[in-house]
Amino acid sequence: MGIRSSGMHNRSRDKLSRPSGSRGTVDIRRSLQTFSVNDKVLIDPDPFIQRNIPHRRFFGVSGVVLQKKGRSYTIGVLIGKKLKRLDLMPAHLKRL
Repeated sequence: MGIRSSGMHNRSRDKLSRPSGSRGTVDIRRSLQTFSVNDKVLIDPDPFIQRNIPHRRFFGVSGVVLQKKGRSYTIGVLIGKKLKRLDLMPAHLKRL
């Protein structure tokens, strides 16, 4: 029996899979979308783009765009009473 992996994407097979009808297609519009400061966004990771994917505790959480940082955006998310800052690419965000 081998040692079980406990990496960042541990137990996230269902969360990082797409419906069978949309497999094999990459929506380029999601990668090219732009946001401005104070826009409300939903963290909805695209499993086809593995780069800069957030931790699974942030999947489905809404936040506010704080600033633009290169190609990515800094998102402020309230977890309890703490403000967490995440740097995410626009492919993993949806506008609310």
